[in-house]
Amino acid sequence: MTFQKFLRKEGPMQKAAGKNMNYQNMFSLKGKGIVVTGGAGYLGSKIAECFQDFGASVIIADMVEENHPRLEALRQNGELSYIKCDLMNAESVRNMYEKAEQYAGKIDVLFNCAAYTGYAGTGDADQMSDETFEAGIQGTLGLTYRCTREVIPFMKKNHKGSIINFGSLYALIGPDFRTYPEGFNSPPNYGAGKAAIVQLTRHCASQFAKYGIRVNSMTPGSFPHPATQEHQVFMKNLSDRTMLGRIGYPEDLLGVAVLLASDASSYMTGANVIVDGGTTAW
Repeated sequence: MTFQKFLRKEGPMQKAAGKNMNYQNMFSLKGKGIVVTGGAGYLGSKIAECFQDFGASVIIADMVEENHPRLEALRQNGELSYIKCDLMNAESVRNMYEKAEQYAGKIDVLFNCAAYTGYAGTGDADQMSDETFEAGIQGTLGLTYRCTREVIPFMKKNHKGSIINFGSLYALIGPDFRTYPEGFNSPPNYGAGKAAIVQLTRHCASQFAKYGIRVNSMTPGSFPHPATQEHQVFMKNLSDRTMLGRIGYPEDLLGVAVLLASDASSYMTGANVIVDGGTTAW
């Protein structure tokens, strides 16, 4: 390839722009097969719903039963395939991807939303057992690595793909234990595992770019589960830590999720997009 030809090498956006592209369509997910691990969860289900609304064929991989209320709601919303899968088992994950490919025709996007923290009992760093610590690392870093590794052959066949990993506020900063009331904690294995996921994202972005596979992560701030939101003192403490003065809600993640899943981010890889209301920017 000559230097002049190299300079003219185009990406998806440039090719589309030369065809009277409607820029409102650059975020479209129509025709894309998207696997969302943990898609029956509080955050994952809202992200899956958004992907449906943008036209994707959504496949959820999770451990819940078929009649889970969030799955039922997603079936009412649009096209959906649910595959019950043990994400801690490589063979189960491979079988899930084979079924997902059969359903959607191809796997364009993997959204790694699932995590298992494994911190039964205390989360204190001076009391957690080796077994519990390792379970949390496997349930965050190990799970994300396994799901990423097993999807690569499917994306290589397509000569492209987008993998989106889920980081955490505590991948970037330490927990402020002054904000945690009695009964709440932030275990050391969770933050350590999530920090490693951000680095894994960079590594995989570098290794698989030559196959047209992009790998990015998004790092949410405080997005407490509805049950946790009932503790008003804790919610005020979390809100006071943000520049915007409030906790995050699932809808706050959707813009970035669609960006990273769509061709609008065709020149983004190895990035970590922070969605934390300004917590880490103080």
